[in-house]
Amino acid sequence: MRSSLSTLRFPQRIQAALILTGAIILCPFTLQAEEAPPKASENPLNVALKALFSPSPVPASTPKNPSPSTHEQINLIKLKEKNGQNTTIHALALDKDGRLLAACGGTRVSRQESLDGPAVTTITQPGVIRVFDAEGNQVDSWSVQMAPQAIFVASDGAIFVAGYETILQLSPSGELLHEAKLPHVADMEENTDTIRKSLIEQIKQQSASMQTYLDQQKDRLAELEKKPESERTALEKSQIQAAQQMVDAYSQYVATDEKTINERVLASLNSKKSVASLAATKDNVFVATSDTAGHGFCIWRMSRDFKDSKKIVTGLSGCCGNMHIGAGNGEVYVAENARHRVCRYDENGELITTFGKRDREGDEGFSSCCNPMNVFITGDGEVYTSESNVGRVKRFTSTGEYQELIGDVSLVPGCKNVSIVVTPDHDRVYMMDMTRSHIIVMKRKAADSVTTVE
Repeated sequence: MRSSLSTLRFPQRIQAALILTGAIILCPFTLQAEEAPPKASENPLNVALKALFSPSPVPASTPKNPSPSTHEQINLIKLKEKNGQNTTIHALALDKDGRLLAACGGTRVSRQESLDGPAVTTITQPGVIRVFDAEGNQVDSWSVQMAPQAIFVASDGAIFVAGYETILQLSPSGELLHEAKLPHVADMEENTDTIRKSLIEQIKQQSASMQTYLDQQKDRLAELEKKPESERTALEKSQIQAAQQMVDAYSQYVATDEKTINERVLASLNSKKSVASLAATKDNVFVATSDTAGHGFCIWRMSRDFKDSKKIVTGLSGCCGNMHIGAGNGEVYVAENARHRVCRYDENGELITTFGKRDREGDEGFSSCCNPMNVFITGDGEVYTSESNVGRVKRFTSTGEYQELIGDVSLVPGCKNVSIVVTPDHDRVYMMDMTRSHIIVMKRKAADSVTTVE
């Protein structure tokens, strides 16, 4: 007998809200019934949750008509702390000397599932930019005062780093040259009352809509618990546990007392002070952030000395907190993952064109729930895209014509940032696997060894 854990499925309209707000969506999965209660390590729910939160790397899915790939995976750069912990990694960049820059550090949560409930550990690491040579050897490290969530190297070699509330410019050797408050944070501080009122209204509306789903989950739990505990199968016990978890989760969202609302408003305000990505042209710096006015993402422009900020793009749709931008030839490119496309804007935020579509079988489109996740623009104007979950990298012209499949890598699946950088000669591609704290190195194959990805 097989049964779907429907208690782990979020309602469709709630899923849409989660996509826009950057929350994590848990997908339903099935469990095999057992004749007797298993050990904690063998419990089907525990096994499934372990796979969900600590998945193993898997090859990318195979297109219906595989195409030749130009590159192959040759190396893994593994980032570790002195105590052996995996280093938290957020983004990659390539400096003018061809060195790889990795933005690392900050706070992350380690979660271990068990029948007794999740064991959650908070791990905090100092903010640092790690510097690697082409072979993956660390040659330097630069301390920064915050957890660096984004990094970008402009065409003239200027290095920009952004994190919670703050944006920096560093010298080629890592010295701090300039520091400023992120433009959307300054905007939030000027309009706190308006933003707070808007958030309170959103929270109350969400609470009202959630009440129906909470009632459904309570009914589901009550029905499951009618059977005496001594007669329940392992699967039924797992279903009860899952239903209780969903009741607890929904209950947090229906509470409308002042204390709960204030806590949720504060959490939302704090989350909006982060940055999703940044990019720079010869005249301007751009940051992609959560929109303070509501759901979705927006892009702010400011001068290279972090002045004259202006919101130039709004209404971008991204999943799981991801909205990656790149820049080249005086234009801004956006990997709008929830709409399966790349958007190309001028420096004033005027849309020039878009390209891409959702396609699970062809080469030119983008697969999985929300791709492309990241974009990289080379010095000669080529557009590289990377796809989370499937580990695929492709190359397009600046106007969106598909050129080639760069390759597929072994990547831990999931909706996440898969930052990429490409060397000027297009010979090497570096791709981040933040789950394993790895940087995957791909190299162009010999001319006579281009093979089909299967």
